[in-house]
Amino acid sequence: MQRSTERGTMARTRLQTSPRRSASRPRHPAFDAAERHDQRRAAMVRTAVHLFNRSGFHATSVEEIARELGLSKALLYHYFADKTELLYECYLYALDCTLAALTQAAKLGRTGREKFETYVRLQFETLAGEDGAAWVLSDLSALAPQQRRHVRKQSRVMDQMLQEFLAEGLTDGSIIGAEPKITEFFVIGALNWLPRWYKPGGSLSGKQLAEIFLRLVVQGLRPR
Repeated sequence: MQRSTERGTMARTRLQTSPRRSASRPRHPAFDAAERHDQRRAAMVRTAVHLFNRSGFHATSVEEIARELGLSKALLYHYFADKTELLYECYLYALDCTLAALTQAAKLGRTGREKFETYVRLQFETLAGEDGAAWVLSDLSALAPQQRRHVRKQSRVMDQMLQEFLAEGLTDGSIIGAEPKITEFFVIGALNWLPRWYKPGGSLSGKQLAEIFLRLVVQGLRPR
């Protein structure tokens, strides 16, 4: 997936030669001397996803994200020109996770229903993983117009992939009575809401949640 390579001059002017570290948390392991630039960016993105999902984009400050990582605000601006660019990278990360789950499900499943169920299990594992939910519930209007168009375009591609699993299930007889587009909207809506109420490390694992979800959804799709 093509990512934005433009970095505003703000990223350069805001960088300090000796930024102060936050005293509230130890520095994230990704910022050990041996780690690469892209690994550090990835750690920042995952942390931002978690905080944006918890409190919302507008209510989460750059200072909070830096503090969670044990970094200075100035160092964060070295990697991202502003908070909007960081949000955009969060969306790209979420899309990457979704595409990986869909691609793996397509390889592992033999029938349309198996592909659908495998995707749901993989997505729940990702959303409920130790790094926090890899889903971003922020309003797309916070992104720049070009960023919004790219995210929507990629989202439609993945919507189509999941709908194709359901359509395949109707053809091979492993699913009955489903309208692929409506069913896909229902499933994605439920997945979208998970980060609002689920906290990693709770009484139910991502695997357990997936089985509950599939029991509720798939019973209506299985032939009788």
